[in-house]
Amino acid sequence: MLFKKTAVQVAELDSPSTVIGKGIYLEAIRMSGQESIRVDGMYKGAIETEGSLVLGDSGSIIGDVSANYFLVAGEMTGNIKCATQLHLASSAKVSGNIQAASLIVDEGCQVSGSYSIGAEKLSQELLQGRADNLRLQTAADGK
Repeated sequence: MLFKKTAVQVAELDSPSTVIGKGIYLEAIRMSGQESIRVDGMYKGAIETEGSLVLGDSGSIIGDVSANYFLVAGEMTGNIKCATQLHLASSAKVSGNIQAASLIVDEGCQVSGSYSIGAEKLSQELLQGRADNLRLQTAADGK
């Protein structure tokens, strides 16, 4: 099943809420949110967003990624989960396991790892992960 980018996703790609610019190195345990993110520099740590994620051709991510839509043009080392679509551009270099509802692979990209494509299985896993996270947050808050 193919997913087309909606007007909202295209707008998010053109004007992300968070940008890690070329020449910037950022290391964190985890970055999470609901908005779109673009990485043109180097980021080390996990990324979880309900929006779109773009890894530019000069960018590098070392860590696991969970996003609604993910366009990879740079170097990615870690596991990837995409709720809708993962697009690997011709300049992409990916090392890690991939789970996505839909996958686009441009000629010339390099991929090392296993993959699982299909919306039904991924949706169940993402929902379970969010339920577990909610239980952990609630327990930490004492509620």
